[in-house]
Amino acid sequence: MNNEKLFENKIGVIGAGHIGRALILKLLEKGYPYDNIQLTYNGSIFTFSDISDNNLIDMISSNAEIVKTSSILILSVPPQSFKPIGFFDLPKDLLVISFMAGITTETIKKQTGSDNVVRIIPTGPDTITNSQAVAGVYGDNEVAKELFDLLDFDYVMVDDEDKMDYIAIAGCLPAIYCKVDPESDENIEAVNKISEEFPEFRDIAKKCEKLVPEENRDEFVSRVTTPGGVTQAILNGLIGGKSLYDSLLMGIERNKELSNN
Repeated sequence: MNNEKLFENKIGVIGAGHIGRALILKLLEKGYPYDNIQLTYNGSIFTFSDISDNNLIDMISSNAEIVKTSSILILSVPPQSFKPIGFFDLPKDLLVISFMAGITTETIKKQTGSDNVVRIIPTGPDTITNSQAVAGVYGDNEVAKELFDLLDFDYVMVDDEDKMDYIAIAGCLPAIYCKVDPESDENIEAVNKISEEFPEFRDIAKKCEKLVPEENRDEFVSRVTTPGGVTQAILNGLIGGKSLYDSLLMGIERNKELSNN
């Protein structure tokens, strides 16, 4: 595929945490022009260190500048951090791609000013780096699809935004499968129950089984778990003695709570 036209877009990444950095590094690996990517981050010294270690310092900008100059805006902040950013006042046709769990298209439209919003929830940053990411997408946009193809995402298009609740917990499965054997009766039962409501879940879960690291699983879980996020809610359920199915329902509930924050 000729990506020349795609590469003309200036991409602004708001949120250079684990997901944001993984996206940027994968774009660079695929030949995306360095000068056409800008990023912002929350000021954390740890995030700055990672940005520096990956030679991304020259991409650092401000939210105000990114909003002004980008033709594609990527939102990869924790859902809890989205509202405090404030109103963006974007052109209505500017492409906004959200990697945030929970935050609905309508909420994103209201806060950004753009009517051109695509939501995607992938598995964790390691899978993006390794070209193994599994994802669900809500919102149809050809440029977004080109970008997802460039990033090697294996994604399913979702026709009802409510189904993104199931995508949100599916994105957590590689971490959850570090704690629960995917071949166990407990997992099979949970997957079967959720697949009654969202049939695609069974296939996604099977793909996620292959994304579980063989070593350093605790480190992996820590790296992909956002405090207060959906993965954390599922893990809390398991720690509290709940079944995997009930814990996954807790993840869905947390995803819905995030949309109301």
